[in-house]
Amino acid sequence: MATAVLCIACDASPGDALQDFLVRDSAGIEIVENRGEIAEFPLPSEPRLRLGRQDGPPQYQMFRVPDALELDDGSVVVVSQIEPLIRIFAPDGTLRAFFGSLGEGPREFGLPQRVWKAGADSLVIYDWRNRRLAYWTAGGGFLSVSPMRPIAPTPIAGGRFRDGSVLVTSIVMTRADDFTWSPLIGLRYSGSGALQDTVFNVPGWNLGPVDIGGETVLQSRHFEGLAGATAIDDAIALTLGDAYEVRILDPAGRLTRLVRWMGRDRTVTQAHMAAAREEAVRSAATDDQRQQALRFFDATPAAEQFGTVAGLRAAPDGGFWVREWRHPGDPEGERWLAFDGDGRLLGRVALPPSANLTRVGRQHLIVIEQDELDIEYVSLYPLPAELASPSGGR
Repeated sequence: MATAVLCIACDASPGDALQDFLVRDSAGIEIVENRGEIAEFPLPSEPRLRLGRQDGPPQYQMFRVPDALELDDGSVVVVSQIEPLIRIFAPDGTLRAFFGSLGEGPREFGLPQRVWKAGADSLVIYDWRNRRLAYWTAGGGFLSVSPMRPIAPTPIAGGRFRDGSVLVTSIVMTRADDFTWSPLIGLRYSGSGALQDTVFNVPGWNLGPVDIGGETVLQSRHFEGLAGATAIDDAIALTLGDAYEVRILDPAGRLTRLVRWMGRDRTVTQAHMAAAREEAVRSAATDDQRQQALRFFDATPAAEQFGTVAGLRAAPDGGFWVREWRHPGDPEGERWLAFDGDGRLLGRVALPPSANLTRVGRQHLIVIEQDELDIEYVSLYPLPAELASPSGGR
């Protein structure tokens, strides 16, 4: 089956362990296998820049930030869900420009969700509620809007390709008398908003009817893996959430590479169930909330195995980051595995609780954080050198 094999031992990190990197070919599909101990890299103690305030001008306060982007000059574009919806900060944190109010007009947004660079000095913003792409200059000047037609009823932006086209994913809900997989579809749109192709259709979300207090609701099983995808440069990273594996597809949806790594035992035990139930109760603030959490938890069945991938982020030069699936009893906080453009596993980064990774750049990780008062911040942390792209800064 295998026609070519390459095994490379690469330096792991401060821990001195070796991460084996194995590449082989099977029927024209490259299979990359990462084995051995995974190097650990802590998040730097202080960010280079932190945006957000408890008090002061509202333009400097953050609220429900779904995305942020660092530009070539070090400026940061922040997408918010309070007006002004789009804000551009200078490298020193000074507000440089802002625009965007709620509405349906050409210069308005229904609900901006993602932002990407659309050239040296322009931006493209995915407006979820208005189902369109909005083009603005990096200085806050309006250019144009492009409606996306036709579009699925539950679209989620999956990233932007090198040629300016956009990946959108959508769960097509399937109702049945028992647990059934609803498909996740991937749609590719041109920069002008026209649908080009359906690039994949895979099992996405296992949903079934659950009786909770006499009311039937659709629920996923506890610990069930979910499918997800993101555009990476001129390819697609796709996970089905049921294996320690990411599929790399070309823009037309053809499988070109399988990237695999060694994960832990996925068997769901009674101890896991007890720990998860305890966590559900602990997260509730009142007695009524605790009782409701227990009703939901006890009525919903559990999967036999844990999921594997809880999220994907694109990285420069065709790389990607994988969020590991948390097991009950694990430390709080996201844990991310960094892969380069060849599928090599570079290491792991653990984030503190109340911190979410939204963007991987060449020099910085953009993290959305909340403090003990639930004040929101957009923070740029230096990317550990061992995890940075080898081709230079951005």
